[in-house]
Amino acid sequence: MARVEDRWTRKDRTRTPLYGKGLRWLAVWSEGGDERKKSFATKDAAKAHLTWVEHNQRSGTYVNQDRGRVYVKELLPDWVNAQAHLAPSTMAATESDVRATIAPYWGNRILADITRADVQAWVTGMGKAARTVDTIYGRFRSFLNWCVEEGRLVTSPAKGVNLPAGNKREHIYLTIPEVRALADAIDAHYRDLVWFLATTGLRFGEAAELRTKDVDLRRKRIRVARAVTDVKGRMVVGPPKNGESRDVPLTGFMLDRIQPHLTTRDALVFPTPRGKWMRSNNFKSRTYDKAVEAAGLPLDLWVHDLRHTAASLSIHAGASVKSVQRMLGHASAKITLDVYAGLFDQELSDVAARMDSLISDSGILNLPRTSLRAV
Repeated sequence: MARVEDRWTRKDRTRTPLYGKGLRWLAVWSEGGDERKKSFATKDAAKAHLTWVEHNQRSGTYVNQDRGRVYVKELLPDWVNAQAHLAPSTMAATESDVRATIAPYWGNRILADITRADVQAWVTGMGKAARTVDTIYGRFRSFLNWCVEEGRLVTSPAKGVNLPAGNKREHIYLTIPEVRALADAIDAHYRDLVWFLATTGLRFGEAAELRTKDVDLRRKRIRVARAVTDVKGRMVVGPPKNGESRDVPLTGFMLDRIQPHLTTRDALVFPTPRGKWMRSNNFKSRTYDKAVEAAGLPLDLWVHDLRHTAASLSIHAGASVKSVQRMLGHASAKITLDVYAGLFDQELSDVAARMDSLISDSGILNLPRTSLRAV
């Protein structure tokens, strides 16, 4: 039974050997069959603590504070192992951030002693690009949330932390002549790959793992069911980024170009000249960047910008938000709108122009005002 004890005096008001030493009032309660104790300076504070314990035990939110008295480095490996839902590339990036940034800073800190001010100071002083800070902070916040779920913290000290502002890199959308210039400038072995990425929107890892069996020439469709990632020098095949397979349409132009790449059922459609998986870093540094420069395109043009180009071309061709979402494999239409809001804004203007054209073609604009009221 929960109770408050006086450490200094007995019931008969005689002094105990502890008189004047330490905090006077002792809160005593039961936890999992064991008796727990905590000292306070005042009787009211001890009673308030017991009330808090009782409330949280009844609601199922009580956390034994001793479970938070552990070094962060002792918990990080368990948290990493619990991230089985992550794609291989994301898992590799997570392990790298833990090893290089999170563990060196937080490893020897007691979990329960970490405050929001501590996390804010770390974020403010990280000295990295805003996007990198956001990513690393997000991983540490996920770790702290896991600690809450594991019953080691009552709340996460990462709540309310302000992140540094940064200029978000603008997407680069190529025009058809620019795609052609890039394709003409790149090594002939990868020429069709450039057109493929710019018209289908596949991620590089998805294109690298595409096989003949995934191409349906009759339906003019590609089945995107896998992606390959370089994880610490080892090529790992897993599901696409959001874990869902999807069908992507092929243009007639691309259909003609892809057919010569189709051989045996399990053969890669876009292998290296040696018949192996393409590695994104090698492709970019050895082949892609040189072609970008030779084509006179912006030197900061990423391979991923070809995916953005496919989205731009689709939207300007009249594709709906839902169609673009399905083609790109976004988890929701909201993500598609968030990423390509500016492109869809232009489409709104185009809608108004097309409506004007319809109205003009109908001859309504030539009717007298009195007649328009009846239209």
